[in-house]
Amino acid sequence: MSPSFLHFRISSIHSRTIFTRLFFGILAMVVAMMVTAGFFISYQTESMLEEKTRQQLTQVSLTTLTEASHCVKAIVATLQSFASAYETGKVTNSQVFDIFSDLAAQHPTISEIQLATSDGKYLTFPGSPVDAYDPRTTDWYSQALRLQDQPAYISDVFQFSQTEFPKIAVSLPLQKDDGQTAGVVVAFVSVPKLSEFIGGIQIGRSGYAMIVDQHGKLVAHPDANYALTRPSLEQLPVVNEVMAGNAGVQTVHLDQADYLAAFQYDPWLRWGIIVLQGVAELEQEVQRLQWTILAISLIGLGALSVLLYGYVRKIVAPIKEAQQKMTAFSEGNLSLVMHVKTQDELRQLADGFNRMSGQLNGIIRKIQHAISDVKQIALHVEDGSRRSHAVQSGVTNVTERLSHEMDAQHQQIADIHDHVDSIAQEMNRITTLLQNALEQNQISSQQTASTSYSIEQLQTEMKRISEDMRTSLQAVSAMRKSMIDIHDISGMIMDISKRTKLLSLNARIEASRAGEAGLGFGVVADEIGQLSAQTETATSRIQQVIAAGEQRMEHVSRCMQTTDSATLEAIHTLSQATDTFAQTVQLSDTFTAQFAAIQQLSASIRQHSQLILERVNTLSASAVEVLDGMQQAVASNQESLSYSQQFLNDSAKLTDVVEDLEQEIRFFQTTTEKPSA
Repeated sequence: MSPSFLHFRISSIHSRTIFTRLFFGILAMVVAMMVTAGFFISYQTESMLEEKTRQQLTQVSLTTLTEASHCVKAIVATLQSFASAYETGKVTNSQVFDIFSDLAAQHPTISEIQLATSDGKYLTFPGSPVDAYDPRTTDWYSQALRLQDQPAYISDVFQFSQTEFPKIAVSLPLQKDDGQTAGVVVAFVSVPKLSEFIGGIQIGRSGYAMIVDQHGKLVAHPDANYALTRPSLEQLPVVNEVMAGNAGVQTVHLDQADYLAAFQYDPWLRWGIIVLQGVAELEQEVQRLQWTILAISLIGLGALSVLLYGYVRKIVAPIKEAQQKMTAFSEGNLSLVMHVKTQDELRQLADGFNRMSGQLNGIIRKIQHAISDVKQIALHVEDGSRRSHAVQSGVTNVTERLSHEMDAQHQQIADIHDHVDSIAQEMNRITTLLQNALEQNQISSQQTASTSYSIEQLQTEMKRISEDMRTSLQAVSAMRKSMIDIHDISGMIMDISKRTKLLSLNARIEASRAGEAGLGFGVVADEIGQLSAQTETATSRIQQVIAAGEQRMEHVSRCMQTTDSATLEAIHTLSQATDTFAQTVQLSDTFTAQFAAIQQLSASIRQHSQLILERVNTLSASAVEVLDGMQQAVASNQESLSYSQQFLNDSAKLTDVVEDLEQEIRFFQTTTEKPSA
């Protein structure tokens, strides 16, 4: 098997693989979308059908109940017309019979019409009951007479006898001209005829309707025989809902099958209409619709598969061609071009492939022309590299020796710079300390002068206090003399008080001797005695106060003397301190002058040190620059030497590469075809 045929088979397999993946991938997505849509449509269809059935059953139940109510209301209206005619004029029995005949013809559900009078008599169409009875004892007669808001009374299902069919009485009262009750007119609705009416209602194949009363018993059913048995359906939940007067739709299990039941209740008729439809029928309808959707989907899927097959094949064909030509391109054939007629991405791919093939052809030709030139240049470069390598080796040796000498000189300059820098730092520290000492000395001098001034002020104040204390002592001495005078005056007042007391006693004695004539004098004597007693009391208190004051004055005098002595000693001590601070201030001024001189000398030394340091820094920087230059020169020479060696090696490699490139270029076929539009 040839290699070209093998490549063609491989490309065909790859093409079919792309086609298979693309075709079945798109088909799988379409199927998934259709299945999802099918499930959604199926679910929506089932819900829609169920909702539609519920609405239909509800509508049928409402319509049936409306028709039944309309039928009863029509009978009531007919009876009301008869009652009006009966009340307004005389009606013979034959006329009543004719009217009843017309009413029975108009309403097929009426099996019998009867007129019962207040005296117990009655007239019946089409015939009388088998057994005679008194209509006034019936429920429909008594209830009709009690009507208030209702137009007529509608009874429950009943039978006159076991041989008669069940019936329902629709009755209303008759009035006389004077307002008295004339009787009751009643129409009997046949239950079998109601079953015929219900049997005419068809809902699908399995649906039907039935009527139950307020007691849960069956009234009408499509099966008339079953309705005549009047079975009780209280066991059904839907019947319980009807008996409760509710309306709605629910699922009910009846006759071993599930039904969807809609129910309505009429409180006037006291009937409930139940309309049922089999759930199985609804499910069959849903399944039929689902099978129809599935069949349509399968047919559409088959048609879509055929169209998709052709469409994908048309898309994959240019890719297959591109695969084949890329295989040939990888084998070195640059003469192939792609032919694509479409105006899409595949056309852009083909144009790009053709441009790439043309450009590679041009490049290969240029490389072939340049190989010979490069080969000659490589030989010249190799010779020049050998000569340059020898020269660079000599320069590198000389530069390395010069770099070692400059490195030693830089080390010596660095040592000098370190010594000068240390001296400058020490001088800076000394200058800083002198400056701090000078500032502290000035501050101390200012504080000493301030303290000396404060002491002088304190000494002046102490002297003033001492003088005030002497003045106070003199005032206290004068006060003591005044207290002695006050004490003498108090003694004189005491003597006067004693004499006044004695005079009061003598006056009282004389007043007692005088009898009634001396009563006024006795009163005066009593007042004088009281005044003398008060004076004596006041004098005693004054003496006590004066004694206490003398004691306090003596204590104050002693304290002031002690304070005066202490003040004098403090004044003497302050004088000594003032002299000491004056000497301290003089010494501080002397130190300040000496520190200022030292600071000037230190500043001068610092300036010279800074000049020396700057010159050493300049010399060191110059040496560093020279050393860096030498190191860079050495590094450059070494790098140049390595480049020269590498360039020499690369020249040899370039020659080998050029030879290998000549062999590789011979692999390509550069004869190209012209691409068609």
